[in-house]
Amino acid sequence: MNKLTLAILPFALIGLHTTTQAATTDGKTFGVSTGWLHVMPQSNPQGVNGKTGSSPFLGALANLQSANPEAGFEVQNADTVGLMLDYYVNDNVSLELTLGTPPEMKLAGQGNITVHGVKIIDLNNFDEAATTDAYTPTISGRYHFGSINNKIRPYVGAGLMYAHFSNVETDPAINTALKNSKLGPFNPSLGKVKVDDAFAPVAMIGVDYNITKDWYATASVSYAHLTTSAELKVNGMTPAGKTTLISGKSDIEIKPIVTYIGIGYRF
Repeated sequence: MNKLTLAILPFALIGLHTTTQAATTDGKTFGVSTGWLHVMPQSNPQGVNGKTGSSPFLGALANLQSANPEAGFEVQNADTVGLMLDYYVNDNVSLELTLGTPPEMKLAGQGNITVHGVKIIDLNNFDEAATTDAYTPTISGRYHFGSINNKIRPYVGAGLMYAHFSNVETDPAINTALKNSKLGPFNPSLGKVKVDDAFAPVAMIGVDYNITKDWYATASVSYAHLTTSAELKVNGMTPAGKTTLISGKSDIEIKPIVTYIGIGYRF
């Protein structure tokens, strides 16, 4: 059973456990809404730590540990379509599963990558050093204030987000920059970049506006304490054959504030 299944399973079990009689006074058990999600990462570069390869052909750069605390990746704002599925436990308590079209997150480079004072690449030259699709299903519990018949119903909530990153693509210009660096004689190229999956706690505030007894408008602001890390390698050729010239790892601080505006239907 993968992590995504584990993240969604509790909501599915709640659905299976639902009886035919609704627990709310107006007889409505479920709600579904769709709208616009705007993701605003509160990120800062977290540094790149790594080491060079062990090949003797690397000369003075061989077997050197490297720390670049001012370098790293900064995640940019993104927009996507959101989908919210709600189960109403009673008039004031609901459980929500947040889905949507995975946004493409853009990672801008920050700072220089150096190995013991030898500058390898300037990440500041890349506004889109990499892009990745971010799947972030979230399960949360919400408390709605006031009567279920009120036009305006504010709410607060908290939950758990699971983040899965796929389709990581890097800027081809990075390889050009590597070939023009001190590693140029080794025909360097950036290998596949891996961004780790992560779980994050989420807190939110929002408000529903009941347009009719069935239709409603909704808006919310949430914050997820989400951090992850990326692993990368710079490969190249030496007289001994293909080798890893540099391997490194960078923490990525995302910690997004997410706004949502949508239209929903309760039934």
